[in-house]
Amino acid sequence: MTTGGKLIVIEGPDNVGRSMHVRLLSERLQAHGVAVVVVGLARSELLGDLIKRSHSDLHQLNWRTRALLYATDLHDQYIHEVKPLMEAGFVVIADRYTTTPLIRETVRGGDAEWIQGLYRDMPEADVTVTLLAGGRRLLNRMMYNESLTKLNHYEAGADMGLSPSITHSFLAYQKLLRKAFEKRAEL
Repeated sequence: MTTGGKLIVIEGPDNVGRSMHVRLLSERLQAHGVAVVVVGLARSELLGDLIKRSHSDLHQLNWRTRALLYATDLHDQYIHEVKPLMEAGFVVIADRYTTTPLIRETVRGGDAEWIQGLYRDMPEADVTVTLLAGGRRLLNRMMYNESLTKLNHYEAGADMGLSPSITHSFLAYQKLLRKAFEKRAEL
């Protein structure tokens, strides 16, 4: 598929600064007269609100169901927003794309090949930037932003039984995510 637009993807774990980088990049490109639109996980017209509203319930589902919901959300955005805007010459910046849901579910025992199959029709990004930070830095960012109290069972990896302490579980989970993002970035 040849389009006039470009797809730029910013990947990385929660609280690493993805959204800030997406906002700054978008503002910079717009200041230079570039037509830009931002998309991301849980933002489709079809499922975005449901995923955000059912956040804790969603994470009680098995990996396959979660993978299907996030893939459906992303495909809906692609069909109704990304593809037409890229064909019109827009730069589309994705605050997470296919890598984050793949990594989140594979570290929980999901079948990577099966999950990748859900995204085989999605276009490859023109540029992918993966932001990484250590678990302690992410905890510090959460404390500074007063979002530590919002740390949920799923985002801490507590559903994986890594530690009885939510903080230690978060640190162990972030180590798993970081290794998976680094490995994926090498591909």
